[in-house]
Amino acid sequence: MALIGFKNTHNQEIYVNPAQILYLMPFEEGVTIITFAAAGSSGQPHAVYVRGHVDQVRQKIGTG
Repeated sequence: MALIGFKNTHNQEIYVNPAQILYLMPFEEGVTIITFAAAGSSGQPHAVYVRGHVDQVRQKIGTG
């Protein structure tokens, strides 16, 4: 399991497991939403907002 590091919108380093990603989608210029297979407290899939264009994020995790 290789974790990949990203900066979130609060400029904190976070690490994601690419095997747990459901989908990626653009949020705004330079910000991408990563949604995971794990549910959050509301029962919805957990999502994080990371810095980078969606194409950059896809390339970094190796899906694009």
